[in-house]
Amino acid sequence: MEIGTGFIRHSSQKGGERHLYLDKRSSAVLLFLANRNDYVSIRELERTFRISRRTIYYDLGKINAWLRKNDLQPIQYIRSHGYFLTDEARKAVPQKLAHLKQWEYEYTPDERIGWLAFYLFIEEHPLFLDDLSKKTRVSRNTTIDDLKKLKKELQTFSLSLRFHRQKGYFIHGDENEKRKAIVYFTSKIIPPGQEWQAFIANVRDLFQKNARAKDGFLKELEEIISILNEYEREIGIQFADEALHHLALRLWLFGKRVVKGNQVTMDPVEKEIIRQTKEFQFAKKNIIGKISSIFPASFSDDEICYVTTHLLSAKIQQTNRDGDNADIRPLKVVARKMVTDFQSAACVTFSDRNEVEKNLLIHLKPAYYRIKYGIKAENPLAEQIKSEYKEIFLITKKVIHHFETLVGKKVEDDETALIALHFGGWLQKEGLKPPKRKKALIVCPSGIGTSTILKHQLEGLFSTVDFVETLSVRDFEKRSLEDIDFTISTVPIRREGHIIIPVHPILTDVDKERLLKKVHSLSEDAGKMTKYSAEAIVEIVKQHAAIEDEERLLAAIREYLYRPEVSAGKGKKPGLMDLLQLPLIQVRETCSDWKQAVETASLPLLQNGYIDSGYIRAMIRYIETYGPYPIISPKVALPHGKPEDGVQKTGISLLVLKRPVSFSREERHRVQLIFVLASVDQETHLFALSQLSEVLSDPQTVEKLTESNAPEGVWELLRERIHETSHETSMEKGISYS
Repeated sequence: MEIGTGFIRHSSQKGGERHLYLDKRSSAVLLFLANRNDYVSIRELERTFRISRRTIYYDLGKINAWLRKNDLQPIQYIRSHGYFLTDEARKAVPQKLAHLKQWEYEYTPDERIGWLAFYLFIEEHPLFLDDLSKKTRVSRNTTIDDLKKLKKELQTFSLSLRFHRQKGYFIHGDENEKRKAIVYFTSKIIPPGQEWQAFIANVRDLFQKNARAKDGFLKELEEIISILNEYEREIGIQFADEALHHLALRLWLFGKRVVKGNQVTMDPVEKEIIRQTKEFQFAKKNIIGKISSIFPASFSDDEICYVTTHLLSAKIQQTNRDGDNADIRPLKVVARKMVTDFQSAACVTFSDRNEVEKNLLIHLKPAYYRIKYGIKAENPLAEQIKSEYKEIFLITKKVIHHFETLVGKKVEDDETALIALHFGGWLQKEGLKPPKRKKALIVCPSGIGTSTILKHQLEGLFSTVDFVETLSVRDFEKRSLEDIDFTISTVPIRREGHIIIPVHPILTDVDKERLLKKVHSLSEDAGKMTKYSAEAIVEIVKQHAAIEDEERLLAAIREYLYRPEVSAGKGKKPGLMDLLQLPLIQVRETCSDWKQAVETASLPLLQNGYIDSGYIRAMIRYIETYGPYPIISPKVALPHGKPEDGVQKTGISLLVLKRPVSFSREERHRVQLIFVLASVDQETHLFALSQLSEVLSDPQTVEKLTESNAPEGVWELLRERIHETSHETSMEKGISYS
């Protein structure tokens, strides 16, 4: 049955015409439904888009009006199952959305500001309030409010929005700052996840009164993309899909600026460095020459160098280049140092360290040029990474100083989060080798970091699937699917007769639940997982009992039904006080040397079955080989080995010495607190380690620990400090704590 009009009004009353428009969110909801061949509950829509039930109903009403206008069946609904689109609608929607006429699309406030900046930067003709109002299809008053917001955002680039009676509105300021602003505002008009064809459809209205200009614009963009494709082949890289499209639009806008006589200037020293790169040589001989045929203007040496910085800073999907070029050697050193320090801080050892460094290097090179030349990283997942991979993000922040020293600037959290993706992906990969029962592809256009962590999340979720390849959209469209059972994609894609499962770049709980049900249903014995749903069980319980907390009950049922059988540490990680039990703490006067100190500190773990004696020998051997690596801060050491060295279960012991023991002849290697870590894998201990790091960052706490006379006092002090730091963190986030 069609979703009823009992709760969604589709009247033709005044204002009803607005239902014919789709905004960014309602378009996303429609695409979400179109890419699903199963039922979608209202609760899933709420959680996926993080909006209220009332807003969902409003969007569904908008979507239904749009579907009817396009002669398609409205959204269907089956009680106790959920919402779905008919097969005809599912097939037609992606194509119709891609060719959506601009007057059928309602911009978000953020998109409107981006488009206002776009129109003003290309300076085609004088633009007045009525012109801008028509282009964004909102009232004059709304346009005035948008211009105020645009003016405020331009000020962050030291630019001003001005008005002249004859010239209309225009942006005033330094050309270099205008270019930075162009990069910023293009990210608003091509938001993350938006298909390139959808953008092309939306931008057509720019030339709605001039068909020749419109065709010229589209042809110019196609030519620029073709030029960039040639660059990819010549240099031996492949841009991430989103990066390619952003780069093409930027180059088009830069060309329009140059035609108007607006050229950038670059620092002579930086310019000389860029001139030495292979990318500059190719840009000068090939790219600029071809772009000059599109934009009849002379490109200065500064302009060529500027274009090269954007080529160098764009995120890439893969590379075939070796890492022995002179321009890459300093970055190789940085990558090596970062991996070394990350292993030390996280108390892990990557089994394939060379690959970890190689993949990190692939990200560091474009990041170097982005930071160096003020090109902001587009990372819509930054907050999610910082939240869901907090421990990995914090450890990455500790090792990022090597990169900051090389680039000469502070690395912002958005960039740090991208680097954390690499480490997180490799941590999850360690030890996971899925059997080749089903074969699947991953399509992720956001670059190596995002695709790596997605792949290893999926490998951890499915023990019966072999994820054979991670592809860009372009590569997926060309690849044969004869040997592939299904594809998981972070963007809407379609191939006739092939199963495609859409997910977020970082899997949410909703994604995981749906994936487990869907993938399990593809096997010959689908088993109980396809028979039950958490929502259906809750509905049955409601008929027989009162539910005090429906959300918590749903979460508990989902955990029981859909929890995958993966290695320890995939769920909530234990805290420091979970691993550092009171019987594992000792207080002694001193030890004869560092070897005896490590042996003594490890003794409670050995006696309580956490480790065998081989683990202690391995730790001593590592210190003899690599030096005093366990020393993590003044007076504190954290010796550890590998899981395979003899760890039976995860735990931490602590030895407090009243008089220090030396790990070397240097004064800074005198230690009084020896925490011995034993972990069964590379992840379980990370949360506890982040808590320990937070506690030990306070010198007064370290001093009080060394002055403690009994294990009970040590344990209580640590417990209090962790409680305090947890309370402070919660207060910062606005979370009540008790």
